[in-house]
Amino acid sequence: MLAEYLVLSTDHRHEIVKGFCEECVWAHSIRTHFADLVEQNEKRRELLSEVASMFFGDLNLLLIEYIILQKCKLQDPVSDRKKSTNNLTTNYILELNWSIETKSILEAENKRLMNFRKRIVDARNKLVSHLDLKTRLQPLGLGSFTQQEEQDFWSALQAFANAAHEGALGSPYPINAAMQEGDVASLVHYLRDGVDYDDLVESEDGFLLRRIKEKRFDRA
Repeated sequence: MLAEYLVLSTDHRHEIVKGFCEECVWAHSIRTHFADLVEQNEKRRELLSEVASMFFGDLNLLLIEYIILQKCKLQDPVSDRKKSTNNLTTNYILELNWSIETKSILEAENKRLMNFRKRIVDARNKLVSHLDLKTRLQPLGLGSFTQQEEQDFWSALQAFANAAHEGALGSPYPINAAMQEGDVASLVHYLRDGVDYDDLVESEDGFLLRRIKEKRFDRA
């Protein structure tokens, strides 16, 4: 009976750690898409503004809010008191059965993560997950942090994921391993071409008429 319990307990830990690492990959993936899309240079922002200023402005705010939400979710409390359910977070993973060495690493990295959480949790609670009236009406910025502080967050999250995955399944887990390269680059490429196409239409008489029958996505 003890052997069966240990097997079930180990399998359960495997499942939890794999699920958590997948959530880390998702959060890092969205953050990378955001960086590739809007954080490259001023010329990139000018391009997005010229193509669809309002849309990309809204998308920018949406992604910022979503990234804040994802970062906070990963360090939420162990359980939801109102619903009596557990949360898949660093704090829950800390309560699993670990070796002394792994436990020490997880605690140290989680402390770094929780320090960063303090920078953004008010923004998550008062503006993203809920719309606190007083906060919304006050011209105060919430969730601000430096580039170095965010880099420390991702470094700590990677170290936490590595330690947990290695302790449970025997190998580290790069949270950027599943990133698809080229999606944002492809989008920007076609946006650039679209702007050039508009310039060509404006500068060359009759060009648009000659292209009418050649349009592949005219009704898209």
